[in-house]
Amino acid sequence: MQMFFSIAFGGALGALARYFLSKNIDNLTGSNFPFGILICNIIGSLILGLLYESLLKSTYFSDNLKLFLQAGVLGSFTTFSAFSLEAFLMIEKGNISMAGLFIISSVFLSIIGLILGIYFYKIFG
Repeated sequence: MQMFFSIAFGGALGALARYFLSKNIDNLTGSNFPFGILICNIIGSLILGLLYESLLKSTYFSDNLKLFLQAGVLGSFTTFSAFSLEAFLMIEKGNISMAGLFIISSVFLSIIGLILGIYFYKIFG
């Protein structure tokens, strides 16, 4: 049960951080381009990369703290960080073509899924 609370509390903090950081960046830039989310994705991926290496090799951190940070805070700050980690792990293992397919299909199919969801809602909602 403690595992669930670790993830949930971290998720709440990450979501709040993403919202406020991205909104402030977007307000500062005044652009239609989503710089706020882009920066959240980059920062989240950078932090996950740092944490992945440090937490993987350390016995000082509990499993609940790892889940709080990785699945909770960073998972909700940006799901893009988890996507980036999966792509990196495939590349690191030498599965370049699989990583490419994963990257292209994730981005393309996620956008198609979003569009389908919008259209399904318009039709059936």
